[in-house]
Amino acid sequence: MRGLSGRTSVLGELNWDTYWRFETFRRACDPLDFRRWKRDSQRALRRLHPGDVKLLDSTTGMGDHTVNLAELGFRVTGCDGSEVAREYAANVIQDAGLDVPLLDLRWENIGEIAPERFDLIFNDALHWTYDEEELLSALRSFRRALVPGGALVFFFADAREPDPKAGLRLLEWDWEHLAAERVEWDHTDGERRVTLTILAERGEDFIDEHHLFHDRRGDQVELHTLTMRRVYRWDWAALTELLRRAGFRDIQSEVCKNEAKGYTFALNRAFT
Repeated sequence: MRGLSGRTSVLGELNWDTYWRFETFRRACDPLDFRRWKRDSQRALRRLHPGDVKLLDSTTGMGDHTVNLAELGFRVTGCDGSEVAREYAANVIQDAGLDVPLLDLRWENIGEIAPERFDLIFNDALHWTYDEEELLSALRSFRRALVPGGALVFFFADAREPDPKAGLRLLEWDWEHLAAERVEWDHTDGERRVTLTILAERGEDFIDEHHLFHDRRGDQVELHTLTMRRVYRWDWAALTELLRRAGFRDIQSEVCKNEAKGYTFALNRAFT
């Protein structure tokens, strides 16, 4: 399904509850230490923001960042729009002996529900939003939820590559190195077997990855589909412009190292 630029065929709308249900099964079969892989970004943030800091993890998911941040001493609140993710994260948080409230909130509602409540908002999926107006609405909401002088923490965009074509260069690299048709994972718990196959299709500034979950229980087979979009339009040039339109002023980027994976990454902050 190697689609032509700008022409895509969506197999299934993105349903986060469906995605997290299968991710829960995957982790039960293959308990990889996701928290260790992600810990360096939280440690770097803590070095930049010591003391008593109220932080919203706006991309709680299964709680990996949330637990790491709370263990480092941030006063964390988590939020996620998926009930499946919140339930899983709540169990992880409880197992870690932490007290972290979890909210059912969409990004564009945070500023209205919690105005000027947080010193930091952590978001590791800002660049996944393709639509400009939708992302702008979320950014304005984040700004309202931050105290004066607070900061939105985000990733992907990199000030080391400030030109407007940086995102498209990354798209070219990913398209060349990611198999367009691949079995992403295949796991069984003895009674049930799930295989995730991904079919990739390219657009002008995105790659659509169509997820096909084959769920087998005995003679019963179910197929569930959804599409996740890798978005490349929000490089440093494009995203900083949008952040300024949303009312953010000082936008900074720190180069940090992920010791677990052996690469450097940009930890970015946009201040109110």
